[in-house]
Amino acid sequence: MAHAPQHPHNPCSLGANEQTPAKIWELIRRNDHFTKAVARLEALDKRPRVEHDSRQRHPRETASAMVDRLGEIHGFAGAAIQWLVPEPLFEIHHVAIPANLDLTGRASAPLVTVKLQEGVTADPNDKAHWRTFEAHGDQDAQSVANGCGRPWRRGPHLQLQTSDDPRFCSKVDPVQEWREYFTDGRRFTLDTPWRDAPPQFKREFCFLWRYLDSRTTNPITGTRIDAPREHETDFFSGWSMMSIFSNHSFQQEDLVRAIRFDDLAKHYRVFAFPKSIRSRMEARRMGNWLVEKLSHLPDSGKLPAHEPEKYGTPLQWDVFLFAGMCDDESLLSAYRQAKPQIQPIERLQKWRKERLNYIEHFRAIAHEVARIFPVKMQPLQS
Repeated sequence: MAHAPQHPHNPCSLGANEQTPAKIWELIRRNDHFTKAVARLEALDKRPRVEHDSRQRHPRETASAMVDRLGEIHGFAGAAIQWLVPEPLFEIHHVAIPANLDLTGRASAPLVTVKLQEGVTADPNDKAHWRTFEAHGDQDAQSVANGCGRPWRRGPHLQLQTSDDPRFCSKVDPVQEWREYFTDGRRFTLDTPWRDAPPQFKREFCFLWRYLDSRTTNPITGTRIDAPREHETDFFSGWSMMSIFSNHSFQQEDLVRAIRFDDLAKHYRVFAFPKSIRSRMEARRMGNWLVEKLSHLPDSGKLPAHEPEKYGTPLQWDVFLFAGMCDDESLLSAYRQAKPQIQPIERLQKWRKERLNYIEHFRAIAHEVARIFPVKMQPLQS
């Protein structure tokens, strides 16, 4: 019988969409290299600026470069550190439907940003820290804002889209969520478990994981239309490479195809099948071939028949979270809490048989903690 999670913060008790992102956060917030990176960034924020010294790098430049490097090394670490040592930028985009709207209700051009509000606090009424830009002439509000210069912030960046048409409004308000979460001096730290983390932070982790797992869905829409998914692409239809080579002028269509090409190259394995399939038996043969190809990994390994418990099993997490330390007293306490159905009269006898297993359960999660972020970052010159 599968072990039912007992600890209130056991990530294995969450739904399929959140479970693995939660495990990654619970692992990374305990990782020594990551905690040192957070401490380093906090120290940079406290360092005073040295005026009139061109030889010394501004601490904020060093901090921003550090966040960028973390994101390149480990996407989840880069997202997490922006929230742990935050320098947020809030944007509210007021959009309008373009004039060239067809009768089906779908716009043939992107929505127009008629007004853009941006600020560095979570209160749009804070005039000292918020600015408003409006569309002018042929320029939308975002172009006007770009021309005036945007705030230099390392993140997180929280965006809200509003419109007179409810179809084009954001389903969640991250600005309001920020206000509600951080009210009365509340903080988000390395000690914060997944269940108590900011909602937008959790969504960002879920979004990142969706590019590594083809099964999880958008935490807001419940679909995968904005992430790599199985589909038949018409990318090559009506496109002749020879005609592109013979045409030296740059067309907007060329740029669109280049963007789509980069997306395919980065997120997809593209398979081509002949149009001359004439029987279901032949289609089945090619389907079996495709399954065999997809089951092989880029490193020549092969996918298992059934996915193992990635980043730890429910029992391993219960042992790790209940025990806290890998000693007999702590592990025995974890055994009592993880297996409350065991009667006291038989607990000691069963514990003697389980003791070595519990040591291995604890070490399994400790090993995952160490390897979730294995890179020791070199100190940046400041």
